[in-house]
Amino acid sequence: MLRSVPLKDRVFRSSDCSRHVPLSLSGGDVGRSSGTHRLWTQDQMYGAINSVVRDGVSIRRAAEEYGVPKSSLGDRLSGRVLPDAQCGPATYLSPREEEELVMFLTRCASIGYAKSRKEVLALVQAVLESRGHQKMVTNGWWESFRRRHPNLTLRTSVPLSLARAKATDPEMLGRYFDLLEQTLQDNQLEGKPDLLFNMDESGMPLDAKPPKVVAPKGVTVSAIGSGDKTQITVVACVSAAGYCIPPMVIWDRKILAPELTVGEVPGTIYGLSKSGWMDMELFHMWFCNHFLHYAPAARPLLLLLDGHSSHYCPDTIRLAAKEKVILFTLPPNTTHLTQPLDKGCFGPLKTAWREVCHQFITSNPGRSVTRYQFSRLFNKAW
Repeated sequence: MLRSVPLKDRVFRSSDCSRHVPLSLSGGDVGRSSGTHRLWTQDQMYGAINSVVRDGVSIRRAAEEYGVPKSSLGDRLSGRVLPDAQCGPATYLSPREEEELVMFLTRCASIGYAKSRKEVLALVQAVLESRGHQKMVTNGWWESFRRRHPNLTLRTSVPLSLARAKATDPEMLGRYFDLLEQTLQDNQLEGKPDLLFNMDESGMPLDAKPPKVVAPKGVTVSAIGSGDKTQITVVACVSAAGYCIPPMVIWDRKILAPELTVGEVPGTIYGLSKSGWMDMELFHMWFCNHFLHYAPAARPLLLLLDGHSSHYCPDTIRLAAKEKVILFTLPPNTTHLTQPLDKGCFGPLKTAWREVCHQFITSNPGRSVTRYQFSRLFNKAW
């Protein structure tokens, strides 16, 4: 059902993610404490807690017997700190977020989309920056992360022959479709196309290539274009049953003039980013404010999308898990084969867009397609 929402509540900026979905780092600020910390294990702390709660031992005595700080034990008994909170400086991500990151990295590797150390650091850095933290994620964090998760390791990529490196590699595609089939079976999603969604972004050029025209052989013909090389990013999401969620349009500006929305597709939301493309914060906004609103109430859902880093911040992964939405990653470099929107929707959409732009130019001599005509013309193509 389409919403009647004021424009100001349908515009999301990369820089104000926290205005819509409060984000915070567990355990406070990030960094290395200047103080010293006693070393103790979780078993020692649990023993001290049980000694106080079950046996009636004083906090001071229990702390001495089990070798844990009296203040830390008191914090856990009072509820100010969770019993399983770790001692030492706060980490970049909470334990739960790290587990979600490990699951994501494991699944990426299983379908041939393994991330490098540099890519993991960049992903965590982007998360921190989206939360307003200026700390740099260094190799020190990476080494600590690996010690906390010994099941992860750095492996040297095996050089592939040109034939195996091609996107049509049957082995990679076979693993992908086997994993997809198993996921559908495990979640009882087979035969439920209304619960399977695919999202993708595509650029709509203002200087759209004109359609082919009839002319005598050997004659060169020309067509008027806008000359504006700008591409407007459109985010589309469609279910396997054909249900289409209203689009998200992303502009490369800080403020959205209302004139840019005249004639819009009903239900459209807008993103504003420096590049004019999707980023981690805008995807989170799209997912929690738009997709979850229009998606069916039935669960689980499966959302098929490419592996771009903007689609996988821990906040989005955690929210998806809470909402029982499976974020299923397409294999790398295969979107021309495995991306449903690329295969069946964006081609016809861009053809319709070119025809609409051509009609506008021929009907309005001397005028070209600009940003201010985009929403109205795109509505006709959509």
